[in-house]
Amino acid sequence: MLLGRDHSMLLMLTYLVLHGISSVLFSMAIALIVPKRYQKPRVWLWLYLIAFNFFMPVIGLLCALIAILTGVLWPKTERGAEFDTAMAPRFTTIGKREGSGFHGTRVRAQLSNSKVPLSERLNALVAIQNTPTRSSGDALRRLLTDPADDVRLLAYGILDSKEKKITQRIAEARLQLGVAEQGELRAVLHQQIAELYQELIYQNLVHGDLLIYSCDQMRDHAQMALLLNPAESGLWFMLVRLELMCSNVAGAQQAIYHAEQHGFSRVRLLPYLAELSFLQKDYERVRQLFSEISFNPSVSAAPQIHRYWTGETR
Repeated sequence: MLLGRDHSMLLMLTYLVLHGISSVLFSMAIALIVPKRYQKPRVWLWLYLIAFNFFMPVIGLLCALIAILTGVLWPKTERGAEFDTAMAPRFTTIGKREGSGFHGTRVRAQLSNSKVPLSERLNALVAIQNTPTRSSGDALRRLLTDPADDVRLLAYGILDSKEKKITQRIAEARLQLGVAEQGELRAVLHQQIAELYQELIYQNLVHGDLLIYSCDQMRDHAQMALLLNPAESGLWFMLVRLELMCSNVAGAQQAIYHAEQHGFSRVRLLPYLAELSFLQKDYERVRQLFSEISFNPSVSAAPQIHRYWTGETR
């Protein structure tokens, strides 16, 4: 029709209609042999093939067949999921057999070395986020000045979250204390607040002026609880640890005396008695106390300290 001499508009319209119908039929035929993985969405596939064949006569059909042949011979590989869920690795501060989890020294080495890949450092941070900050706090605080934003923010978030959990409990206990009327209940609340401040101190979550404030608050609430219940030997023991940490010899001596008087275990008091004697420079007393102390062999430094003070040999 197009090669004839008649070039009227009616001829062009007739050609376009016939060409459009053939493009639809070709597209439907091609859609039937397209591999299943490429058949959806089906409507868009038909529209694409129709447009391809209509605007590129003959060549469009050849290109479509070549594309189908390519898809059959070299199929598209399925892309795996970008992310997967993994269990957080377990962290331990003491040596365990190979393959049982993260070793404490290895985690600290990964965190402190900025040349370690960021993903490995973040994995190490995830590994220690649920461990007591007594053992991981110093490493986390050093990371607050880390050049990597992700490491710095995650370390800050871990420390801030742990501190907020304890301070929130302190605030709740203070509110209960404000409305409590019974002496026994007030003693329990004072003790609870003192224990929470002790946790802030022991976990290394407070430093500087906040540490001084926490020590004062712990001491005040412990003493208030002891005024209501002086026979609570555990509170006296808490004060022993606090006063020794603050190098308050007189306060520690008084707390140890009351702890012993109210039946606190002497075995547990022995290391603190030795520390108090050392602060008092009574080294002979330190030797006598060390001869009574039996150390856990898993604590690597304890046997050497024991031999030093007792004069024992291997």
